[in-house]
Amino acid sequence: MHLMLEHVDSPYIRCIGFLYLRYAAEPSTLWTWFEPYLHDDEPVQVRQGRADTTVGEFVRSLLEDMDYHGTRLPRLPLTIERQVKVKLLQSERIEERAKQHMENKAAMEYFQKIGARVQALYGDADNPVTWYDAVVDRAILRDLESGELLERPKFYVTFPEYGNTEIVTLGEVDLPGSNDLKRSPVESGG
Repeated sequence: MHLMLEHVDSPYIRCIGFLYLRYAAEPSTLWTWFEPYLHDDEPVQVRQGRADTTVGEFVRSLLEDMDYHGTRLPRLPLTIERQVKVKLLQSERIEERAKQHMENKAAMEYFQKIGARVQALYGDADNPVTWYDAVVDRAILRDLESGELLERPKFYVTFPEYGNTEIVTLGEVDLPGSNDLKRSPVESGG
């Protein structure tokens, strides 16, 4: 499946892979498959005579809509559907924040300073995604596996309150004080 979803020759092959997963995959695994591609900006024309869309928009539509061009998609169990909606909303907020940071040269320079104090999102199986104080340990400018330059940097941050170190994306960090709803779950407006 990974070969299809990462296919470099044609976005149509990739979209067929996502459509196959939407029909055949266990609903509880869909988010894991789809999440890395939610904001993929490769253009694709899904219907003749219609404007181009992106692979990311196509992927999001498969998660949000129950209809695929007149064909009903398999229904997601209600709990999974609710989780996906919350995660999509979180993902949109993270994407918007990343775009704002990319346009703010001063913020980008600040985030890349070792020791910079930031706020970062963190959550795990036991805790909802929430803003925590963090310190930038290192900016990651190249893909760790391929060595290719990243479109957007990622960051190794340490959460001093707990001592754990995590990799976060550009949209998962913010300037100190930017999130006055600190310690409240992202779902409620952070």
